[in-house]
Amino acid sequence: MTYWIFVTDHMNWDIVLKEGIYGLPEKREKLMKRVKKGDEAFIYMVQEKVEYRILPSRIAGLFEIVSDPFKSDKRIFRGDLYPNRVMLKPILVPERPLDFKPLVPRLSFIRNKERWSAYLRRGIVEIPEEDYMLIRREMESTSGKST
Repeated sequence: MTYWIFVTDHMNWDIVLKEGIYGLPEKREKLMKRVKKGDEAFIYMVQEKVEYRILPSRIAGLFEIVSDPFKSDKRIFRGDLYPNRVMLKPILVPERPLDFKPLVPRLSFIRNKERWSAYLRRGIVEIPEEDYMLIRREMESTSGKST
């Protein structure tokens, strides 16, 4: 099994959650092909300004990938088409997303802690099991759930 972080924004998070689907742009097809059915992925929402508030970068949920990657030209996402897709099943979706920035010093996949956001720019990133376990424990402790 491989562990991932999938990057989205708050507008497309609603679609990911409602439709159980995640997509990447055409130029990321090769990267998406590395994702396999049975893998698990955290959904990371980028920091963004919404109306008069700044929403911090955060982990919104943990999902199992329940399909192999496929292409679709059906427009469901806001913004880009994101034709390279996988289907998702929720594992853990806390009421309140987990702030990401406090985790950065403890995540091994982020080597340059000052430029940590650069590690998430490709849309998806593979993470080691130790980072997966750290994020999952933090999500479970803040949501009051454990497995």
